[in-house]
Amino acid sequence: MSFISYSQKREINFPATDLSEAALIPKPLEVTPTNSGFPLDKHTIIRVGDTTEGFKEVADFLAKKIQSKTGLNIPISQENKASSVINIRRERLKSENKEAYEIRITQDTIDLIAHTPKGAFWGVQTLRQLIPYSANDTLAHHKIWVAPTGTIKDAPQFSYRATMLDVSRHFFEADYIKEYISLLAYYKINVLHLHLTDDQGWRIEIKSWPKLTEVGGSTEVGGGPGGFYTQKQYKEIVAHAKSHHITIVPEVDMPGHTNAAIVSYPFLNGTDQTPELYTGKEVGFSTFDTRKDTVYAFIDDVVREITMLSPGPYFHVGGDESHVTKKEDYIYFTQVSQ
Repeated sequence: MSFISYSQKREINFPATDLSEAALIPKPLEVTPTNSGFPLDKHTIIRVGDTTEGFKEVADFLAKKIQSKTGLNIPISQENKASSVINIRRERLKSENKEAYEIRITQDTIDLIAHTPKGAFWGVQTLRQLIPYSANDTLAHHKIWVAPTGTIKDAPQFSYRATMLDVSRHFFEADYIKEYISLLAYYKINVLHLHLTDDQGWRIEIKSWPKLTEVGGSTEVGGGPGGFYTQKQYKEIVAHAKSHHITIVPEVDMPGHTNAAIVSYPFLNGTDQTPELYTGKEVGFSTFDTRKDTVYAFIDDVVREITMLSPGPYFHVGGDESHVTKKEDYIYFTQVSQ
């Protein structure tokens, strides 16, 4: 395989690459190799063929990730004389899936096409995986990263691709959550379910009930310091997820798994025991008093404040392992909570 550098007018030789052998996760629906290579180097540009909302942001994202991985500062430009070009544009595909994309790679051009910004964004994740970590600078005056040529056609089999992170038993700082979100996007996960409350800790600020974090957020499994997200921090997490086409699903577990809330506000308690902060691993020992109107006023406030911060379509209420809740009380809870 050989490249001719536009700026230096000379031939550069590299071994052939095979797109079908690329380690892509998840595996695309269709991969057709042509056994050559695209040279990503300091002369490459990114060209956005559609300036409608979303596609320019996808191009910006790709440029930043290329810079992070290779050190190359790839400009977004409409220049016509670049030696290698990455085109990102809107185009209707045969697939009706709104997350579908196609990538066509030749020796001088990468065409990433999609009908929606979300599809283009997932295509960018595939491109990122095709760019090697090490440059192949054999016989070259500058570093070149070689991506294999061919065609990729892809669309997700499942519209809901989720992972759950338990931040209640073990608290993770907001910056860590953002890093985790970035990693999820790399593998085309589009939902992050955050388990925000449990017996061991309450992790999100509720302004109408401040003791939830002052008391209930003060510990975790094993007796660590715990912690919580302010509403400002939670908004930033949600915004970071949105920029990566990921939906946050907040979970407030109830009527069981509620010890942290009950210690903070004992009137919520549905047992005769006086609770203390809990740092163990057992489950099923706590429950709300599902017959109290004040409990539902509390739930209304919590749900209202969190949903105002969470633009996604889902709010998860757990409902699991509520072993000490009487059957009739649990049924009543499910009916009233709706």
